[in-house]
Amino acid sequence: MAFPPSPLSELARAIAEARATNQTIPPPPAALTMDEAYAVQSESLRLREAAVAGYKIGLTNPAAQRSMGTTEPILGRLCAADILHGMATIPAGAQPRFAEAELVVEMGTDLSHSGAPIDEARVAAAIGGVYAGIELCTSRYAVDDIDIGALIADNGHAEWLVVGGRLSHGWDDRFATMEACLLRDNAPPVVGNSASVLGNPLAAVTWLANWLATRGEALRRGQLVATGSCTGITEIGRHDRITSRFAHGMEAHARIGTPTIKREREG
Repeated sequence: MAFPPSPLSELARAIAEARATNQTIPPPPAALTMDEAYAVQSESLRLREAAVAGYKIGLTNPAAQRSMGTTEPILGRLCAADILHGMATIPAGAQPRFAEAELVVEMGTDLSHSGAPIDEARVAAAIGGVYAGIELCTSRYAVDDIDIGALIADNGHAEWLVVGGRLSHGWDDRFATMEACLLRDNAPPVVGNSASVLGNPLAAVTWLANWLATRGEALRRGQLVATGSCTGITEIGRHDRITSRFAHGMEAHARIGTPTIKREREG
């Protein structure tokens, strides 16, 4: 159901339009509550007329949470057009763009919201695949200094999710502390570990499952979840080639370059 005309609906439409046209907008003039921010996020996706194909989880380490004045992660919603597979070529953008090496999980079965709270064992049993991934982020705002409500309303700055090689057909304990590396052109590697993600990326997916359950929603078979940054947030150039590399040599690749991908006009 669409919002009635209101400042929140106007913000949702402005964010959707900024995303479609690669423009920027001012941040909200007043602080949003968490509920208001997530409502704006949902409405922006509705304006794209696209179903939720996956999620991104952000603020998955204490330092990032402290910087935004919170004690828990946040989420963003991804539609199919935001998710790329294999060697991805992504158009250069006008705004600064950032990359993160992430483990991406694919749900192998629906994870019912009944019986919440949902524990990690139940989440692990529902995971049908684990992949190397790259999350690319950018802001729709014209300024950098924003609060957590503005960040959530802007879908956690989600832009693209690149899904690379499969590490496993299900969850394994080795993914809790797996080394990761982000490689860029003419720059030293950025080294990290999956333990940076709430101590274990499975904890992040479990947080998401329970957040959704409190709202009567659930993770569904086939949906993808970008679990959180293993390497921190790294600014990238307008024509960089980027690789995320995990143990056992599994990688995801993206190249920033010619605008061969057109995002549909939204809203």
